[in-house]
Amino acid sequence: MNKVLKFLFTHLILGSTFLIAQDKPNFIFILVDDMPWFGTSVEQMEGESASKMTYRRTPNIASIAENGMTFSNAYAAAGMCAPSRSSIQSGVSPAKTLFSGNGGFGEKSPKEVEYPLSKKNEKCLLIEPTPLGNINTKYPTIGTYLKNQGYATAHIGKWHIYGGGPEKHGYDVSSGETSNDEGSPKNITDPNDPKRIFSITKNSIKFIEKQTNKEKPFFIQVSHYAEHSAQMSLPETLASYENDPAIKKIKDKKFKKEVITHGAAVTDMDTSIGMIIDKLKELNILDNTYVIFTSDNGKGLLHDKRILRGSKWSLWEGGIRVPFMIMGPGIEAKSRCSENIIGYDMLPTIYELAGGNTEDMPNVDGESIAPLLTQDESTSFPANRALYFHYPHYRNNTPQSMIIKGDFKLFRFYEIPDQPYLFKLKNDISEEVNLASQMPEKVQELQKNLDEYLESSKAYLPKPNTALAEAVEPVNVDKLFPPLSTMGKFDQETVKKSRKTEKKNEKSKTAKQEVES
Repeated sequence: MNKVLKFLFTHLILGSTFLIAQDKPNFIFILVDDMPWFGTSVEQMEGESASKMTYRRTPNIASIAENGMTFSNAYAAAGMCAPSRSSIQSGVSPAKTLFSGNGGFGEKSPKEVEYPLSKKNEKCLLIEPTPLGNINTKYPTIGTYLKNQGYATAHIGKWHIYGGGPEKHGYDVSSGETSNDEGSPKNITDPNDPKRIFSITKNSIKFIEKQTNKEKPFFIQVSHYAEHSAQMSLPETLASYENDPAIKKIKDKKFKKEVITHGAAVTDMDTSIGMIIDKLKELNILDNTYVIFTSDNGKGLLHDKRILRGSKWSLWEGGIRVPFMIMGPGIEAKSRCSENIIGYDMLPTIYELAGGNTEDMPNVDGESIAPLLTQDESTSFPANRALYFHYPHYRNNTPQSMIIKGDFKLFRFYEIPDQPYLFKLKNDISEEVNLASQMPEKVQELQKNLDEYLESSKAYLPKPNTALAEAVEPVNVDKLFPPLSTMGKFDQETVKKSRKTEKKNEKSKTAKQEVES
């Protein structure tokens, strides 16, 4: 009798464990590369036609929005790839991880950070710190947290945050320590696998099938190289864009080429997303799977209705505002949310949805957006919380920090620290009107918040360049990334021309001074 009871008890426990495992949701986190806020056929902001790309065909991405929630105010934690991706994994801002720019070498504490005076920057007002060059092992990743929750974990595609690759950071399966190189046309020989879109998808589906057959919950990051330059697509997809009657009517040649090449690449990627969704349906696990779609940073692509200032490498809206859609258990179809969210919210969100307690992760900067997804009135999401951004470097920009709190956004440019830029995004998403002089109290409040965060994070800051032999004018912020109202329809060309003219004038001025001396 005891043996029978023991047998029944053992199998009851095992059965309960199996049911619990089955009840755990799966996660597919699709991270694309360099896609602007308006980069899909989905309006990111309801009623704002400039928040989608009319010419792009992305029906499968649109199906995520149709069956889930679209966030109109979603941000990447940085205006470029590596720090944004590191922040997603760690749940921490680039200011705190010290991974604030692409490049850099090794893990360093704030006291060990180097301030090399490079030839390129020897005539700059400030000396920039060298960013951390690897994902900071001080902070566990999504993979680490979910493995502890009993999940199988995978990272397929672009990693680009070094540190030995995903398998050193909580992932069971990965494509290795990949960077931009693997997505470069020179390293891709198969014409049927542009930007490795379909091999990434094939390997992702293989992992999904394996874990489903093992009845094990899974998390997989499907990390695409598209639409990072240079563009690649299937010949038939490219031809379909070239022969599109609406696209044929575009008169501007540069704009037409961009619409065709980027559009075709994104449509191929969209097709691959459809392949994954179809597999989830086939395996009968779609209803228990969260599918998340977003980009690592923005991009200043040409757009006939563009409203965002700036581009990749900047903290203007064009560099950090990204598309964000999610579908899954408990999320209402065609729902929308206007709360500010950011890349470093992903770790606590996924951990909570997986059954974890976010109080177990005291070191993260992010907030779980789970209450927003379920629209559960019994739980709350912090109102007017601050989002922090930090880029103390010169590469393609000027050193700066920034804070978004509620509707307000404040820039601090370190070459001109006494000239803050304040915008009210709800009324001015294009960042045209600097309200700093009109709202000194708001400036003071946000500066205080920013100072306290940077200090508590032990963020490294640029230092004065005491080796300057002569006076140097600070970078003109409004020329670096001009307001859209001061520019032509296709602002990138205008910026390039103005920079060339500026350099030409500087050379002429220098030559004239040499002759006079």
